[in-house]
Amino acid sequence: MTLLSLCVSQGYQVVAAHLNYKLRAHADVEEKLLADFCQQNHIPLFVCYPKQEEKGNFQKWAREVRYDFYRQIYQQENCTALLLGHQKDDHLENYLMSRERGSESWYYGIPEYTQHHGMLIIRPLLSLRKKDTREYCLTNGVPFGDDESNFTDKYARNRIRRQLIETADEAQIAKWEQEINELNEKRKNILDYLQDNYDLQDVSLQQYRQENTEIRQLLLRKMISEYLSDSPSQDHIRDLDQTVMTAQGNHKIALDKRYCLYLDYGRMYIADSQVSYSYQLEKGQKLKTPYFEISDEGQTIQRIGVWEDEWPLTIRSYQPSDAIQLRYGHKKVNRFFIDRKIPQRQRLVWPVIENCRGEIIFVHGIGCELHHFCTNEGIFMLK
Repeated sequence: MTLLSLCVSQGYQVVAAHLNYKLRAHADVEEKLLADFCQQNHIPLFVCYPKQEEKGNFQKWAREVRYDFYRQIYQQENCTALLLGHQKDDHLENYLMSRERGSESWYYGIPEYTQHHGMLIIRPLLSLRKKDTREYCLTNGVPFGDDESNFTDKYARNRIRRQLIETADEAQIAKWEQEINELNEKRKNILDYLQDNYDLQDVSLQQYRQENTEIRQLLLRKMISEYLSDSPSQDHIRDLDQTVMTAQGNHKIALDKRYCLYLDYGRMYIADSQVSYSYQLEKGQKLKTPYFEISDEGQTIQRIGVWEDEWPLTIRSYQPSDAIQLRYGHKKVNRFFIDRKIPQRQRLVWPVIENCRGEIIFVHGIGCELHHFCTNEGIFMLK
């Protein structure tokens, strides 16, 4: 509420995104408080009511749901940044939790600026203590609610907050901040080295395997942080590093239900294993997508002849069972990938064209089905 009020007072054009998990007695009261504030200040408000369908780590699930919702609103409203209300107490909690677990991180505490799934994330309140934000609300008449679950030690974060941070004097706070700054400075030097020497989207396995353990594991953590909101444990990073160091041939390593780490023809990268698409094309229509373009100009191997009774066409991503009839027999698309050493991330979005009867008549890179070759007419698929 402090953050939202400051945005209003400083004239920012904002929308508010709120999640109500319906798990606390005052959750609906707090939502009403926020809705009234947004209505009074002409702020568009978007609310999500997620429900955990399967038992598991609630905090991890809640974080994933939260950022998925943020990304949805961010894209829908064409936002330039996602502002989050973390303050200094949250920053210290993150650090002390990491220290207690003995875990490593590419950044200790909470960064003021970061990127996540295409969103620029800014945390403007990190210089303020929680008590400062509370005082701001009381002084300026800004309504707020207290999360009653914060007053128990059910979660490690609550225990650290109540037993360590809230009882610490300013000297202890300053000591922790100095520790964080020194650790992050060391991490920054390594990250600068990684930025100067690596493309996080495409890493040479040979180069990776020549680095020392600290640099390798931080490189893995940095790559993963570009895709996953939940930071992996140090044990997980060690296991991944061991796999990358000893793997022979191509490998696919699941990071979560969606993203995988691929070791592919001497390269290492992360890709969305669930990406797929399907477009319908009418006769005479041109189409440009992130994966292909349909044009009336192109090279011979890009030309497709289409009979009148085959429209509309479906252009979709490759499926493992796909095959196409050529002059010398059927060609499985997967065999083509292997022969050409095409990386998995390209295979996932490789375009295939079907006619209205579901028959494959064109595969990019292979060409037309036997009866659809033509020299003078047709459409062209550009990739």
